[in-house]
Amino acid sequence: MTTSKQAEFRSWNDWTDPDFFEEGRQTERRFIPLFIRQIIPLRFQRTKLTLTGWMLIFVAMGIGSAAYNTASNILFMTLSLMLSSLVLSGILSLINFKKLKWNLKAPAHLQVGEVGAAEIELENLKSVFPSMSICFRVGSSENTKDTSLYMPSALPAGATTRLEWTFKPLRRGPCQINLHGVGSKFPFGFLDKSFGETQEHSVLVWPARVDYHFSPEAKGRRYLSGVSRRASGLGSDLLNIREYVPGDPPRLIHWKATARVNKLMVRQVAQEGEGGFHLVVDPDGNLWSGEQFERLCSVVCSLSDDLFHAGRLDSVCVAGEERTLVRSMRDLHGFFDRLAVLSPMSAPGAGGYENGPKNRITFRPQGEGGIAIYVDDLQVGQADD
Repeated sequence: MTTSKQAEFRSWNDWTDPDFFEEGRQTERRFIPLFIRQIIPLRFQRTKLTLTGWMLIFVAMGIGSAAYNTASNILFMTLSLMLSSLVLSGILSLINFKKLKWNLKAPAHLQVGEVGAAEIELENLKSVFPSMSICFRVGSSENTKDTSLYMPSALPAGATTRLEWTFKPLRRGPCQINLHGVGSKFPFGFLDKSFGETQEHSVLVWPARVDYHFSPEAKGRRYLSGVSRRASGLGSDLLNIREYVPGDPPRLIHWKATARVNKLMVRQVAQEGEGGFHLVVDPDGNLWSGEQFERLCSVVCSLSDDLFHAGRLDSVCVAGEERTLVRSMRDLHGFFDRLAVLSPMSAPGAGGYENGPKNRITFRPQGEGGIAIYVDDLQVGQADD
């Protein structure tokens, strides 16, 4: 047996220490402080009897009364077995949580109507004993009730695992992901031991993706620059070879460079003949109603995503703010984060587009709930209600 395992075995003799869960346990020997910490343990640790535990106590009291009245050794042995099982349950539940670390990890981003996944990372730092039957209470600001997330199997000593929790956000904006507590009824279900530790993470929910029609060739007019543009696009003129970024088209992967450096590399090519678009969102409260404004955010999010992956999105802007060049997925996701918290405002102004660049995309209300899409004041698409 290794030295670390021997030391851990010796530490289990101190399971009655009220600071059993603390890494650096105190050496308090006075009776009153020890008694108080036994009643009010640290880290919001709580232990309560389950219905099965109460039934065990009542049955033990009956058997104890019968044993004293009849002086039966068999009844005394049965009483001892029942009481020892209750004590053993408390000891094993303490060991079950000892040196068990957990951490809640929120998803990088969420989108309305799409399934999001949060993870709980579990690490058993014990060198001898496993941990098992752990239950986590998780929830979000989207749900009124918490969800119980159970560990499917025992976690051996020194091992790590991940538990995944999926949910579907229903509205854009900030969403709180919460871990409200950890509990276990291991081993016999007589005691329910729990910790009230809380972890919270805030994630921005992007607008939902919607269907729309967008044709920049309306009325025979095609938006072309006439020359090859030295920017990332879909042409054949090679600009550079760079590392793969999530969202890059698979057909642009440079397999020889990938094999040479042992990681995905893509070809960065110039656009040929097609001009990029400059997308502008005007959150004027006098134009948009509540539901129509939500649809506007969804149309803007969907259109900007498609234009970026087609290599035709140059910049984005919220009226009244500075223009942002879109050169990477990070820039696009930053714009999505802005859309997640965007709200109607009064007189937002022109922002970074007061000089009126060409190929400027704007949006206007159409009917009761539709959105009209314009390029340089010419309607080229719409999104119906």
